[in-house]
Amino acid sequence: MANLTKVAVLLAGALSLLSLIVTVESKVSPHFLVEGQVYCEICRINFINKLSQPMPDATVRLQCRGEEKGNITYSIEGKTDAHGRYSLKAEGDHEDEECEVTLVKSSRPDCAEIPNEGWALEPSSKITITDNNGFHGKIRQANPLGFTTKKRGEGCAKLFKELQIDPNHLV
Repeated sequence: MANLTKVAVLLAGALSLLSLIVTVESKVSPHFLVEGQVYCEICRINFINKLSQPMPDATVRLQCRGEEKGNITYSIEGKTDAHGRYSLKAEGDHEDEECEVTLVKSSRPDCAEIPNEGWALEPSSKITITDNNGFHGKIRQANPLGFTTKKRGEGCAKLFKELQIDPNHLV
C-alpha cells in the first residue's frame, strides 16, 4: 500500500509540474517569421517580372507602429540570402499596430534606387502580425520588394511588348 501511495504522490507532482510548465509557456510572447524577397527590377516598371534579378545581401526593415504618429513599437533589420530571400523574427503580438517591411539598403550600386512611382508609390509591404486574425501558423509572407536601376536594361522593350505595356504610361 505504501508503494501505491508513493506512486500516486509522484504522479500528482508530475501533473502539477506539467500544468505549471504549460501556464508559463502560454504567457511567453508569440513569435512570428516574416518572409519575403528583394529583387533588382531592371525595366523600371516596379513589379517583379521575368527580367527581375534576386538581390543577395540587401537590407530590409520590419517596423510596427502604434496609433500615434512616430510611435514605433517594434523594429528589426535583416539581410537577404544568396537567393534574395529574407526571414525576420518578429516577437510579440501586434494586433493593433501597423507593421510593414521596407527596403533599407541595396547590395548593388547599379541597382540602388528605391522606387516611388508607377506601381510602387508606397515601396513597402504591409504585414499582419497577430494570432487574432484568422491566419493559421506563425509564418507571414510579405510581398516582394525591389530596387531599380537608373536606366532601363536590355530586353525591356521586348518584355513591354510581351506584356502589352506602354512604359510611358505607367504612372
